[in-house]
Amino acid sequence: MTLLPHNATYIDKFIQDGQQAVLSLRNFYDTILTRDIHRDDHIIRIPIEDTFLKYRGQLEESIQYSTVPPELFFQPKTFSLELYETTEMWLSLMRVNGMRNITEFNQPEIRIYNPAVVKELIGIFFKREGKIT
Repeated sequence: MTLLPHNATYIDKFIQDGQQAVLSLRNFYDTILTRDIHRDDHIIRIPIEDTFLKYRGQLEESIQYSTVPPELFFQPKTFSLELYETTEMWLSLMRVNGMRNITEFNQPEIRIYNPAVVKELIGIFFKREGKIT
């Protein structure tokens, strides 16, 4: 999500931009809602399908290596923001490197999805699935 400087000032516009972003969690994961049968107010959203796992084969072709500056160790969301202009792809960075938690995000060189290629592929996948027009 690329924000114009004036959009960061107004929270309603910032939220609207986030809701309209193609690279967002609502598009990356299909989810179901479940609730506790004893407490109606305990509702949990569970991801059931992940774009990066579903299209692993096609996305694999865009994998390349990138250097992670030491100041971004343990900060996959910040690295994702710099690389893809969104924090929403941090989990895909972790997975493509076989990392289970952010304490493992401290390697000077990691595997990434080529930013231009992955954005194009995701656009194709989401159009095919009807997630975007």
